[in-house]
Amino acid sequence: MGAKLKDGWLFIPPQLAHGYIRYIKLPNGLQVMIMNATAVVTWDFQKRKSTDETYTLRFDDVIVPEKLELGNPEHKFEQKQGNFSAAYLTSSLYDWRFIAYPGTRIKGVNVLIPKKELGHMLGIEVMEKIMPAYIALQTKSYTIEPLNSYYRELMEEIMNEDPDTPFPELYVMNRVQLLVERFFSSIRSRMEIADVSSNLKTSDIQTIIEVEQYMLEDFSRKPPSINDLSRKAAMSATKFKNLFKAVYGIPVYEYYQQKRMQTAADLLAGGMSVKEAGLKIGYNNISNFSAAFKKQYKVLPHDYKLS
Repeated sequence: MGAKLKDGWLFIPPQLAHGYIRYIKLPNGLQVMIMNATAVVTWDFQKRKSTDETYTLRFDDVIVPEKLELGNPEHKFEQKQGNFSAAYLTSSLYDWRFIAYPGTRIKGVNVLIPKKELGHMLGIEVMEKIMPAYIALQTKSYTIEPLNSYYRELMEEIMNEDPDTPFPELYVMNRVQLLVERFFSSIRSRMEIADVSSNLKTSDIQTIIEVEQYMLEDFSRKPPSINDLSRKAAMSATKFKNLFKAVYGIPVYEYYQQKRMQTAADLLAGGMSVKEAGLKIGYNNISNFSAAFKKQYKVLPHDYKLS
């Protein structure tokens, strides 16, 4: 294949992709795979389920020009154009598949965590009583934790690390630990939200996922109201809000706004002007757009374009 391997760095042949995959075994025993690449051909990664129980914590930031598919045959998630940015946990107890089409830009940090180590991170009680509900939920929902600026900054630091950095394993380990701690801190508090996690019905989860996709279809239109969304979900507004927060971790409009600003960031990165990007996501007042963008990314849209 002509691949170049150096100290855990695999530089992907240009006929397959532009970029690299990197493997590191950290001093604390965790294994990490880092990917920063743009696909030239269709990628189809498959992992068969196993009785050897391990978990993979995935931080994926993917620019999707055509389509992205991930999950398993029974519960498949599909993203058409735009940006897929999520932190999520998968289990070796389930099949796993990831299909990316030509032009897809993938930035990912995947952390392999043995069951015993996961128990230490979460506490045995959480591991035994709460994680089964989380994993069951995960098989049906793949955007459980949207990537915020904190996750993105740590991922960028990992991606931009120089191959000749002294003690690279320690450099990466520090940032991976921060990613892992933030994720499980969020999961711990989320899974403690009453009995929502253990009482979720498969049909309710699927409904929430479908409504989430509808909500994000077109940012140029007026944001749908809670009443509109709950009617589409065929449930009360209160039940819809509670279920949405249980699945995605944050309230409906906070989630909507995060995704809206992520779309704007992608448009700006792709060369669109500030005015055009603002209009594209439904802002007629550019000052309001700039203020909302700065609230999430800590910089104005114009400065983001120049960075």
